[in-house]
Amino acid sequence: MLKDSAFTLIELLVVVAIIMLLAGLLFPAFNHAREVAKRTKAKTEGKQLETAWRAVLNDYRGWSTIGAASGGLPMNNAAVLFLQGGNPRGVMYMEFDASSTNSDGYLDPWYRTPALTPNNIYRVARGVSGLITPPQGQVSREVGAWSSGKDGQDNTTDDVKSWD
Repeated sequence: MLKDSAFTLIELLVVVAIIMLLAGLLFPAFNHAREVAKRTKAKTEGKQLETAWRAVLNDYRGWSTIGAASGGLPMNNAAVLFLQGGNPRGVMYMEFDASSTNSDGYLDPWYRTPALTPNNIYRVARGVSGLITPPQGQVSREVGAWSSGKDGQDNTTDDVKSWD
């Protein structure tokens, strides 16, 4: 008598259940890794903004409008165009990836459409504005850039600052 070598339905369901259990254990780790990657991207982009605006301050000998508004200068389209060469000298201070900008400005990694909050674009401020308080023992920076993080709210633990 020939024995059938196919899997039974029960065996197949057990294998599928084990695979689903393992996937369920791995997905939180993937989400954590994705969040760490977003924070790293925001930190890097903040440092690039800081460097670009320092060059602007150097070229224009202290352009005073950076961060003059409450909450810092939002990296809106006007600021993006200025850094991309739309300034009186025509100097390109920073190149932006097309996927990281839209009609709202320079977007942080947590930006979603429609925007949950207008705070999910980067902002820049001068150190003299009082918005930037460096960690104890560090010299105050002339310019700083930040993202409000995942929650889109300022002054919370998930903010990503170029000076931290």
